[in-house]
Amino acid sequence: MPLLLFLTATLFAKPIRSDDRHLDVWYAAYNHEYFQDSLPKTTVITRNLADDRFMAQTFYENGYYHIAINPRYNESGKTEKLNLLHESCHLYIFVTHEDDEYDDHGPKWQACMHRLADENAFEQLW
Repeated sequence: MPLLLFLTATLFAKPIRSDDRHLDVWYAAYNHEYFQDSLPKTTVITRNLADDRFMAQTFYENGYYHIAINPRYNESGKTEKLNLLHESCHLYIFVTHEDDEYDDHGPKWQACMHRLADENAFEQLW
């Protein structure tokens, strides 16, 4: 399986915190409602992305998919949810298509985001 994003541990400044668990709850709900449980249930989701070039980032490392949220840019639950849905589309494209669109905002990713909008996933978020 190709790895299209390469990150080093220097991007992450903080350890996983127990108060990040709300992200797991939201991810599981979104996975069920909008992705028919097709996203990996073992995805590690944290608020420890310290690289200020990114609001959030998705990558594969040590046998797990990760979604890292940058707390600096995600100070509200609404912003965290928007970014979690955004990153879930990246993950969905990667696990269902396994192509080079994983780290891009190309047509398949855009179609995923449009589908989420059509299904009112963003209704209370924007």
